[in-house]
Amino acid sequence: MFVLSGEHPTLPAAEATAAIQAEHRAYRVVEQLGQVLIAETKADPKSLASRLAMCRGICSHLCTSNATEEEILESISSSDVVDLIPHGKSFAVHIKRVKKSAPNIDTIGLSKKIAELIGSEIEFKVDLTHPDVELLGVLTGEQCVLGITIARVDRSQFKRRRPSRRPVFHPSTLPADLARCMVNLARTPRNGTLVDPFCGVGGILIEGGLIGAKIIGIDIEREMIEGTRRNLEAHGIREFQLMVGDARKLPAVEADSIVTDPPYGRQATTAGATLENLYREALPSMAEILKQRGYLCITSPAELELEELASASGFRIIERHEQRVHRSLTRRIYVFRRKKG
Repeated sequence: MFVLSGEHPTLPAAEATAAIQAEHRAYRVVEQLGQVLIAETKADPKSLASRLAMCRGICSHLCTSNATEEEILESISSSDVVDLIPHGKSFAVHIKRVKKSAPNIDTIGLSKKIAELIGSEIEFKVDLTHPDVELLGVLTGEQCVLGITIARVDRSQFKRRRPSRRPVFHPSTLPADLARCMVNLARTPRNGTLVDPFCGVGGILIEGGLIGAKIIGIDIEREMIEGTRRNLEAHGIREFQLMVGDARKLPAVEADSIVTDPPYGRQATTAGATLENLYREALPSMAEILKQRGYLCITSPAELELEELASASGFRIIERHEQRVHRSLTRRIYVFRRKKG
């Protein structure tokens, strides 16, 4: 049970399933609700939580009921929740509401009733701040999803790594959480090689390096490469390869994944190329260095349709997301997979 951030309508759930694949595990989506994704998988929850950006936490799913107090209590009574709570451990019940779901339910009152119900079966110590066991209920739409928390995502780390806090800042740099999300969307394996052909000052490379990927950064401007070096070292990343180069003529490296944010905003430079030609010439070069069936996660402005250009370069589309940046720019985030052959 993935408790999603809700900051974007499609990215959080897509990131969760992509991260499972990056950990080389299969999955089956059971149900997708507002800010909750329920999936069957053998992926390790703590490993997933350590790499996710747009997820708040991961729970072992217990049950889903209609969002009425009577039915929620009945679902808990008939579930295995009591068997999952060790005797004598500290325990807490938290009920969260997605937006304005189930407005008639008093979340604090319901939490107390659930605790009393469970307390009639087992002994536990109440600790609402740092419990050993947390029963989490999420009111979403007309349903309530209940689970036992097994891993939490440290989302504060992305605020600490926001671009303006780095030694070298560039205004076109992606936010740290979006850069990490893209690393996951590209199904980047922890020990795999991630290449960013438009690395700028290294925002994407930082996130790839922190999950354990081998990172290679390329940029046409030497000043950007030096900025990337300083930023990587400031985040404790020591193993990386950086080079000055043109994304349209990439050097002979081999990538498990490519994650990149080409220059298309007001603060970016395309080195004299038209935007469409930049993508048209860079995509085949990326296909050449990407392993067969490897993934490319790439951004573009919404007015530039990439599907046809990517298909002609040997890619097939997996997914596409849109994100409004400001009044004059809507960003598209594409995930492509290199075709066989």
